[in-house]
Amino acid sequence: MKRAWFGIGVACLVGAAVACNPFAPDQSVVLGVEKIDAPATSPVGSPLTVVLTVTINMCQSFDHIEATSVASGASLTAWGVDASIGNKDVTCPTIIKTEAHSYQFNPSVRGPFQITVDRGRVSPLTATVQVQ
Repeated sequence: MKRAWFGIGVACLVGAAVACNPFAPDQSVVLGVEKIDAPATSPVGSPLTVVLTVTINMCQSFDHIEATSVASGASLTAWGVDASIGNKDVTCPTIIKTEAHSYQFNPSVRGPFQITVDRGRVSPLTATVQVQ
C-alpha cells in the first residue's frame, strides 16, 4: 500500500512540473487590431463599451485586453498566445481571421476621452469619445 501511495505522489509531482514548466518559451504576443469601434458620445458615469476587431492567424488565439486608463483617456493592448513560438515543427496556415472583443470603461469626467490601441510594430489606432 505504501508503494502505491508513493507511486501516486511521484506521478503528481511529475505532472505538476510538466504543467508549469518555467523553462517553456513565453508564447504571449501583441495581436494586431484592424479597427476600433467606439461611440461618438457617452453620458458621464455611464458604461462606455469599445469593440476591438482583432486579427489572428491559425496558430494564435486571443487571451485578454490590457488597459491602462486615466481620467482623460486610456491605452489598450490586445494580447494573445502564439502556439508556434518555441515549437519548430508547427506550421501555421496563412488563414487570417478577425474576432471582435469588447472592453468597458466608466469615464467620470466630462470632455474628450481618447482611446489609443497599441498594435505592436504598426502605428496605434485612436478614437475620441466626447463624454457629456
